[in-house]
Amino acid sequence: MRCVTVAALCLLIAGCQRNRPPSVPELNGPTAGRPGERLVFTVAATDPEGDEVAYKINWGDTSVIEWSGSYASGQPVRREHVYADSGTYTIRVMARDSRLAESGWSSDFAVVVRLLPPNLPEKPQGPTFCTTGVNYEYRFRASHPQNDSLWYQIDWGGTVSDWHGPVPADSWYRQSHSFDSIGLYALAVRARDSRGQLTGWSDTLLVTVVSVPGGPPTGFGIEAASDTTVRLFWSPPLEGEPNRYRLSFKAVDAQGFTVVAETLALSVEHNPNGWTGTYKIAAIFGATVYEDTLTASTVPIRTGAVTIGELSGSGRSGCGWNRALGNASSFPMTDTLYCDSVDCYCTDFKPGSAGPVYSLASPDTAVFDSGRSVPQGRWRHSRLAILTTEQGPLPPAGDTSYHRAVALTAVPASVGVLTADGYCCLVKVTQIRLAQQDIRAQAWFQPVRGLRLIRH
Repeated sequence: MRCVTVAALCLLIAGCQRNRPPSVPELNGPTAGRPGERLVFTVAATDPEGDEVAYKINWGDTSVIEWSGSYASGQPVRREHVYADSGTYTIRVMARDSRLAESGWSSDFAVVVRLLPPNLPEKPQGPTFCTTGVNYEYRFRASHPQNDSLWYQIDWGGTVSDWHGPVPADSWYRQSHSFDSIGLYALAVRARDSRGQLTGWSDTLLVTVVSVPGGPPTGFGIEAASDTTVRLFWSPPLEGEPNRYRLSFKAVDAQGFTVVAETLALSVEHNPNGWTGTYKIAAIFGATVYEDTLTASTVPIRTGAVTIGELSGSGRSGCGWNRALGNASSFPMTDTLYCDSVDCYCTDFKPGSAGPVYSLASPDTAVFDSGRSVPQGRWRHSRLAILTTEQGPLPPAGDTSYHRAVALTAVPASVGVLTADGYCCLVKVTQIRLAQQDIRAQAWFQPVRGLRLIRH
């Protein structure tokens, strides 16, 4: 019995001799931080026998030093610590396995805890040759070692701005500025962080400012972008380079103009949503606005009264619009001299003018009309449609409501006319006078070719 006990004791002693301590832990983490900031570190040690490992960390301050719980051998362990005050702290860590074998202390790991100021801002970036009264954009940037947000103060060459921010560290802050007087300006910037720590002033950017007179845009014009939208276009002013253009619109029933676009481009497309109106353009130089005296309009041109005779009668049976002036006039259909003037004509499609139903028809059908002999010629090919409202857009080209002739079965009657060369017109028949062998009407002409808006 005594022999067995001695043998077991020998084996136990031999086993204790074979247990080796863990390796000296490796410590990784930040080398700088701020007071009150939660800093994250990792520690890891390997036990030769694969035993679990606990850690004891000396944080270098007055915090309690104690053993952690146990973790798998070699497993990186995340530990957090907060330093309340500024200073340089030395961290050391040791490991212990589950059989209480301890490693030595790790090498000193220094952490500097303090409030770091922003880095000096870069030299400002932006135009170096400018015109008085024009807004120009400049860019400013600084980094921060602890990624604090930044505020910027700009010296515009004698005038120092208020602080602007916050702006994320290491990102651009953009600021527009205009110079009131000619001269040479030295621009600089400085930064501060959320704790009020200031940098010095950056290197300066030299800006030469000259005086160039401004002026309104030139060559203002309008065209159809689609059959219900328009494109306005213009050319730059004769002198100076504006920082933007302003396009305004006044609808036909409105009291004043509304800004519909501000742009650096030389054209704008506008959807007036069925309205017609007047457009004006201006060039903006800083706080100065140069407005062009010319305007562009989509308001239909009105002819207050026009008399159109029935084809068999003695009056002028053709009606057409002057493309330059927009006014409507009546013309005879007895001479091909007027082929290029007539866009529609009045007829009852039979000899005599007794009606009782008069129609408006495309001029090219007149040569086949039995009411009168109309000479062969290059009469225009128009399309006509009876409208349910005189204010709405005309039907689009190709719509089934268009015909070569439409009957005037009641008055007032609104007739849309789509001319052969793409203009949209309106005839509002107010009287049918069988005794006088004619009709009385008002007429409107949309001056923008291809635009079917007719609100007036």
